[in-house]
Amino acid sequence: MPWKPPVVEKCPGCNKAVYAAEERLAAGKKWHKQCLKCGMCNKYLDSTTTSEHEGKVYCRQCHGRKFGPKGYGFGGGAGALSMDTGKQFGNEASEMSNVPSDAAPQ
Repeated sequence: MPWKPPVVEKCPGCNKAVYAAEERLAAGKKWHKQCLKCGMCNKYLDSTTTSEHEGKVYCRQCHGRKFGPKGYGFGGGAGALSMDTGKQFGNEASEMSNVPSDAAPQ
């Protein structure tokens, strides 16, 4: 039986081989320590501070800002309401709207 080399997984960040001594596990994949960074703020992460969304990794704070609940009831009252669409976090205007869905067209 011919010898076959072991299959080495590729890092999703840099697409290079990840060996056991340098791997970090997050989002079901193996990463290099220097490649495992938040997709928004570039903060270095480890397996306990990682949140994953559609294959990208984020720190828990940025994940909550970009994908967490918004609107009344989540900010602690009327003083926390805002008309912010999340444009600075990469959200598109078509993704969300500040207009209630049951509002009658004018």
